[in-house]
Amino acid sequence: MGGPVNGMAAYVGLLAETGYAVTVYSVSKSVEGESVRLDSRARLVRELGQRWGSFRRCPALWRQAQAAEMDLVHSHGLWTDVSRLAGDIARRRRLPHVLAPCGMLGPGALRHHGWRKVPVRFWFQDRVLREAQCLHAKSQKECDDIRRFGLHNPVAVIANPTAPPPAGSSVVRGPWSVVPGHRMVLFLGRLHPVKGLPRLLQAWAKIHGEKAERRKQKSAQKTESEGRSPEDWVLVLAGPDEGGYRRELESFVGQLGCRNNVMFTGQLDEHQKWGALAAADLFIMPSDFENFGSAIVEALSSGVPVITTTGTPWEELPAAGAGWWVQPTVEDLARALCEALAMPDGQRRAMGHRAVPIAERFRPERIAADLIHLYEWLLGRGERPECVVL
Repeated sequence: MGGPVNGMAAYVGLLAETGYAVTVYSVSKSVEGESVRLDSRARLVRELGQRWGSFRRCPALWRQAQAAEMDLVHSHGLWTDVSRLAGDIARRRRLPHVLAPCGMLGPGALRHHGWRKVPVRFWFQDRVLREAQCLHAKSQKECDDIRRFGLHNPVAVIANPTAPPPAGSSVVRGPWSVVPGHRMVLFLGRLHPVKGLPRLLQAWAKIHGEKAERRKQKSAQKTESEGRSPEDWVLVLAGPDEGGYRRELESFVGQLGCRNNVMFTGQLDEHQKWGALAAADLFIMPSDFENFGSAIVEALSSGVPVITTTGTPWEELPAAGAGWWVQPTVEDLARALCEALAMPDGQRRAMGHRAVPIAERFRPERIAADLIHLYEWLLGRGERPECVVL
């Protein structure tokens, strides 16, 4: 249940709220656990993928979708039989097709298991991409990646809708709870290799490994104006394990000698997620690549400053005084962490206050207006929306 799936579910809710009849065709794998919850007004047709590993072959889904009434197809993601199905149905029935690559055309994403993607490109994926009436990018960075890939379709830049923290959300005890008097750096997302967690752990070990030298140079006494030393902080990694990666990360934490200040929480429900964000003093997303990063927006809306990498589309954070945007290296992450952790609490809270207005751009009602305008344009019922780049 990563960002693309949650983003799709959020779009479905917006459309159902405005009266659109929405049917979601989905293929799952038995190892994926509980599915994301959809708006009750949407119809869900789901099939368990047959053979072929991650390709998610779905003949039964094809038969059902082929017979269903629809005016427009909006598909999410690439490299699976679902993408082939969406493209074929749109072409055969001459329906508008909006295709969201979900970050899968970025250079880093294309390199990830790149050898698997070559035959799929030749088989159907390049054709489906070229034939789509409109491609859906979640950020300007993803739009640039689409153009770099060589596609010339219209591109609608529409971000994932991100609701603000629920009314009354506050710090509550949970699996992220840390020792009183300590501060928390929070990572929230899938435990997956593309999230850059080994380099984060190495950076974390690096700044803690230097604390002995700092103690020689400074008094152990700390004041508000002096900030806090790294040993007063705990790194919390919150999110679902993917493919047993958590075990590998926990072993790495042991090798680095960080067991006392690194915590794993497992997957959090919605209430727990907002509680963890309310408790966090700093948010970090060290990903190799992200086409958007919904968890970053959730942190910003919670008033938490953010450290992230140039693999994400968040270059505005330093200029806005709301965070750090650094190269995805151990040294650059360590440098940003050192600066953030040594910062007086009041200064860090001021950064969090400046973060909140950034998140306002992604409120659901704004995203819904762009999405509906896009659909109406493709159906010949309106003018081209401003979010579409030709």
